[in-house]
Amino acid sequence: MQFSALPWQRTWLQHARALAAGHHHAWLIVGRSGDGVSEAAAALAATLLCQAPREGDACGECPSCRWLAGDVHPDFKRLVPDLGDGETVKLPTIKVDAVRDALDFMQLSAGAEQGRVLLVDPATALARESANALLKALEEPPPNTRWLLVTAQPERLLPTIRSRALKIALPRPDREAASTWLRAQGVAAGDIDALLARTRGAPLDALSFARSESGAAMADFVHDLLRPGQLPTLKWGAWVESGAKADRRERFTTMLRLLLDWTSDWSRTRASLPPLVYLGQGPALARLAPGLPAAEALRYHRALLRKLNLPDTTLSARLQLESILLDYRALFSR
Repeated sequence: MQFSALPWQRTWLQHARALAAGHHHAWLIVGRSGDGVSEAAAALAATLLCQAPREGDACGECPSCRWLAGDVHPDFKRLVPDLGDGETVKLPTIKVDAVRDALDFMQLSAGAEQGRVLLVDPATALARESANALLKALEEPPPNTRWLLVTAQPERLLPTIRSRALKIALPRPDREAASTWLRAQGVAAGDIDALLARTRGAPLDALSFARSESGAAMADFVHDLLRPGQLPTLKWGAWVESGAKADRRERFTTMLRLLLDWTSDWSRTRASLPPLVYLGQGPALARLAPGLPAAEALRYHRALLRKLNLPDTTLSARLQLESILLDYRALFSR
């Protein structure tokens, strides 16, 4: 686990540490995953536990920092979703047994004056029973504890949890900061603008896309989307399934997000607006499915959103994607 702040998070981290060290006990850390909200929350946890922080950042040298680096810190616990085996597209969930174990951990006396820290990432993965269990602890927290809840969508949390945690919003990096960081990670300068457009300016998503097999395959997928009547649904269903089990969910999600951006840009071109993501595809999008009513495309777009946020946990990723692409063929072949 990475406990160092990203370059655009330094000022935020100093401010957040000052707040979290002296006020309240529970914090809602809000930001996009592609901007590094998980990394920011982990860096905040590290600096709260650090025995010799420097300008708001963890020193990296004290026993606390070394324990964190070795994933053996006696006063730190991290709750993350159970993702299953990747065989099906499963809704990531933090189960109630894991929450109860974490609550027992937080009841113990801390080994150092910095206290104990629980990091829940993302808090939206808490099942209803899990959220209720955590809520009771937030109402009457043990002394000398800090509770860090990470989310990109605070509106999906229980209102009672939101009311008991103070919000710290993570700012988005500007284009220059994102571009500089991507170049430092080895991304070709000529690819950066397109990657940032593709990921709405989120540098971590841009880096992941540049390095993934999905990134290489997506150019072919877009080419196929421009010929909906000939779209090879079985080919792309097989592509999703051909990866390792752990990769299937990522591939399925990548395809869904691409379709969401694609249909959104199609709608923009219908309204004589330029694309936001597929910048070089404006003329091709304008020629695609001229007879398709915008309302029907909007219904398809909404169905993709529902599938992204609440995947069917009983069907394989391959079957779900093939069904989605068959619907695309039927709509956009007009």
